[in-house]
Parts: sequence; structure tokens; C-alpha cells
Amino acid sequence: MRVVVVGAGLAGLAAARELVAAGCTVTVVEKSRGLGGRMAARRIEGTVVDHGLPVLEAPEGGALAGLVGRLAVEDRVRIERPELGPDGAPIGTGAPRWGWGPGMTRLPKAMAENLEVVTGARVAALRAGRDGIEVAQDQGNTLGVADRVIVSAPAPQAADLLEASPEGGERVAALRAVAYAPAVMILAGLRLEAEPEWSAVRPADGPLMRVGIESAKGRPPVDGVVPVVARMTAAASARLMDAADDLALDEALPALAAVLGEAAREPAWSQVKRWRYAVPTRRLDQEVMNPGGSRVILCGDAVAADPGIAAVHETGIWAARRVLGGA
Repeated sequence: MRVVVVGAGLAGLAAARELVAAGCTVTVVEKSRGLGGRMAARRIEGTVVDHGLPVLEAPEGGALAGLVGRLAVEDRVRIERPELGPDGAPIGTGAPRWGWGPGMTRLPKAMAENLEVVTGARVAALRAGRDGIEVAQDQGNTLGVADRVIVSAPAPQAADLLEASPEGGERVAALRAVAYAPAVMILAGLRLEAEPEWSAVRPADGPLMRVGIESAKGRPPVDGVVPVVARMTAAASARLMDAADDLALDEALPALAAVLGEAAREPAWSQVKRWRYAVPTRRLDQEVMNPGGSRVILCGDAVAADPGIAAVHETGIWAARRVLGGA
């Protein structure tokens, strides 16, 4: 069986690995140049910052914990410093929290080893073919014919692709009803007098939802500069999503100074990164969204059981098993 997986985020890669292990021929197609989706990292001024998923929580005994225990273990860092809530008390599920020294992309890169992955290619349509589903790019080129297609893209993009397939119908409308909260991320290098004893904090008020210290992931400061990633609240992110970077920084840096001191007002370096599809505000049932006989199978955050990254990973495994089960 030949399967095409659209999207090389955690769910798509999990599906591909499961299918390859079962003997399927699998091609993963990713529109960007990198892997991991929101498990994204960026190299800035000699260091690495995770500007998507800040930490990976893997509940013990789950499929994701097993994956973390097997792959990229030499670069894995267990984050021991606590994350503090608005009241200054530690928060979290109690599950181990992981990062990777070279950046969060280290795990998806390890997952993609021995997989056929095509990057920089956008799937635009899924056409009914005589022998299966023809996977077409936006340039009119074809990626071949597949027996099954797994789509792991965010709901709006999945809806566009499903609508341009033989299997549109009610699933398209359901996907279009899923809205996403955006996220504006502030990346900054700060000359702090001392690093905090926490790995992240969630301010009680202001435009910042979370402030994380990247050196807590085993990345020492470079030339005395501590890398910090601050995520703006959903309201601030929506307001600044399409604004100039200077406007986002003008609002974020004073708030960052309230958390980390006056050094934050004049960072050694700073960048702004935006995620238009950061967090779905509602979720769909994966079983319902993939009725029996579907040749286009949906996975990813829109059909995850809960917001956790472990649940997103599970949707990819579910999708692969639905393909293998033939239902």
C-alpha cells in the first residue's frame, strides 16, 4: 500500500513511522523547508531558541514517552527548573518536561530518519484517479498516486485540501468551523544579572502569557546573553498578528522588563515570530471525522482529545492504524 502523509509535524511523522513499520510505502510531504511543524527552533546569534512548542511534556507510560526514550537521547535535556503560575507557585501536570540542546526540532528530525520526506512542496489537490488518489502540487505537478492520504495540517488548511478532493462533504464544513487562537512570540537575548531559578513563568496580567528561559534546556548564555522566549496573550496576539514588529516589541519589552528587570528594555537582539494557527479553540472527534471507507484520513491538533502534545502524537498513530485496518 502506498500512503502520502501531508504535513511533517509530530502527528504526520508519527503516522508515517507507524505505516513504514507495517511495510507500507510512505511519502511525507511538507510545505515548509523544515520538519516538526510547531516544534520549531531558530538559530540566533550563536544560540538556539524554540519559538513554537516551548517544552515537550510526555506522560510516563504513553506512546510519546516511549518515543522520547528511544530517539535523540544524546541531546535530550530534562527540564528541572519549575514553571511558575501567576501566583508564583509551580504548575504542570507532573509529567516529565523535555527539551533538546540543538532545539525542539531535534526530535522530529530523528523521527524522520529512514522516511521519504519531500520538503518545500505544497499539496494543492487530491484528485480521484483510476488506481487511487492523485496527489497534486500547487504548480500543477503530481506527486503520484496513493491508496490512502493522511492529512495532518491545521483545520483551515485541511479543509481546503479536503474540499479539493473526492471526499469533501460535511467534513469540510466541520473543519472550517474550527477557529484558532494566534500566537505572537518575542525572541530576545538579555544581559541578565542572574538567571532566574525557574524555567518559565506565567505573568498574572499584561500582554505576556508566558516567559521562558531557554538556557534551562542546557543552552548556556553566549557572551553573557540569556535567550528568552515570551508568548503574548491570545488577545494581544490577535491585535498584533499583522502589525509591524516594532509595535509588538514596543508592547512586549516593557512587560518583559516587569518580569526580568530593566535589561529586557534593551535586548542584545530581538525578533518576532508569528503563528496564525497556534491553538484550536475547539476540537473535533477523530473517529467521527474519519468515517468508515474514507481514503483521506485526518489527524493533528484539530482532532486531538486534549491540548497536550501527547494527544496530538496519538492522532497520528490512530490515523495510521485506521489505514492499516482498512476500515
